[in-house]
Amino acid sequence: MDEEKFTVQVYIDNGVVYEYDVASAHKVREHADAIVKTGYRHNDGKGEFEHYPPHRISKVKCNGVIPTRYPDRVSGT
Repeated sequence: MDEEKFTVQVYIDNGVVYEYDVASAHKVREHADAIVKTGYRHNDGKGEFEHYPPHRISKVKCNGVIPTRYPDRVSGT
């Protein structure tokens, strides 16, 4: 049986999108909350570390089936 996959995507104001996977819907919520509050830290594992403050983040998008008791509706003009 395949494990569910949850992906966090962080959109930076320069057009770059960083993405990584987490283990659970609970972790998705924790990560999204922390990124919005404190910014995003990128580490490529090869000696480069960058911190983007919250005002540089355009959007945090989370993919996967994330349960909610408050589903919203979208409309536009």
